[in-house]
Amino acid sequence: MNTIRKFLSLVILILSVSGTLPAQFFSDAMSPEALRPFWVINGFGSANFSLQHNALIAGDISSTQNNPAFLVNTTRPKASFSSNYLKQVYQSALMDRGSDKKAESASFHTDYFGFAYPVNVYQGNLVLAVSYEPSAYYNSALKSSGTVTFTAGDVEEEMDIKESGTMNTLRFAGAVEFLPNLNVGLSLNFFNGNRSYESVKSETDLNNLYTYSQFYYLEAIKPEYNGFNLDLGMTYQSENFKFGLRLSAPLKMHIYERSEFTEDYYYDNSTVWDTTEYYDIEYSSRYPWEIAPNFAVKIGSITLGADLIVRNWQDIEVDQLTNDEEINRDLYWNLRRTTDIGISLAIPLGRTISTRFAYRRVPSPYAEFMNDAEEINHLLGAGFETILLKSLILGCSYQRVVGNRAVPHPYFSTAETTVYSSQSFTNDRLSISLAILL
Repeated sequence: MNTIRKFLSLVILILSVSGTLPAQFFSDAMSPEALRPFWVINGFGSANFSLQHNALIAGDISSTQNNPAFLVNTTRPKASFSSNYLKQVYQSALMDRGSDKKAESASFHTDYFGFAYPVNVYQGNLVLAVSYEPSAYYNSALKSSGTVTFTAGDVEEEMDIKESGTMNTLRFAGAVEFLPNLNVGLSLNFFNGNRSYESVKSETDLNNLYTYSQFYYLEAIKPEYNGFNLDLGMTYQSENFKFGLRLSAPLKMHIYERSEFTEDYYYDNSTVWDTTEYYDIEYSSRYPWEIAPNFAVKIGSITLGADLIVRNWQDIEVDQLTNDEEINRDLYWNLRRTTDIGISLAIPLGRTISTRFAYRRVPSPYAEFMNDAEEINHLLGAGFETILLKSLILGCSYQRVVGNRAVPHPYFSTAETTVYSSQSFTNDRLSISLAILL
């Protein structure tokens, strides 16, 4: 068993893998880490679900779909910012045995700033904008413990994992009225962020199967991310109908990762042995195209909206690692195409208040699952906005994400036994936004 562990340890050390990913049981440990910076339920894949960017009062529900072409609807200079309170609750069980253990985290951020300015032109409309906003929050936690049965017998294992960090995006965008009712837009997106992953995993030999009585495995992984891509947008809109199409070019991400791995053995003869390995690696990842059509229709005073986000996760590729081909092959066979589906409803209350309700169905990008509950994640949200003094827009929104996932623990796994924790989670976000019309 020690030989198998040494081999698995070497793979993990070289590839610097985080264990609390929403990941499945890949043949290559790099697969989930390559996906990690991009696919976060509250992150890139759901950025268009945000209810905090002061769009509803202007009657433009579709501008929340992250399509730069809808900037044309901005008729007055606007400055805005938002604050978010985030809370995550995780219930985890080791190997689906015993009672669930609870882990949670909470944080507060003031991290969205935006400014849009309509430029005076001879004909049509031209709007320029800049914003700085979070694209993903890496807040997660896991606690689980229980008995694991290996070929040699039963041992007690315990997992304690914490993750934190943020991916932020600086956007420079512009939109122009190309033809009557037809607008085009472009956004240049610069990504920057970091993540901290720390775990303490232990194994206790209660039945005297091995020469050690207790073993600890500690991981500290700290990636830093830098990347760039651009969004192209097109919209057609009339008084009662809006249609948009966004194409997001592949995001090229440069990743610099520092990691530290420690093994501590406490042997039966009272001796202690430990070792620590340090790694600094750099590599790049390329993420898939996004195709995102959306529309909104006004029926009386009510606005109905819907949108799709289509991706082929099999197109993810890593570069600048010694075994690129192996990793990319593993990514291709273990990921799949997905389509996010979102629907929304906007209802005005009088002339100064607008409410919105939204739902998003977010499929997991992984091709195989331990159980069917892991395949789909669900987002629910509600929000309102109101105009104060004709120049201030105050907004408040609430979102909840619910889902399930299996979290592998590859270091403790053997050829015969895969060690994992099953986890259910709820992520809550309360947002408050303020915009000033100049």
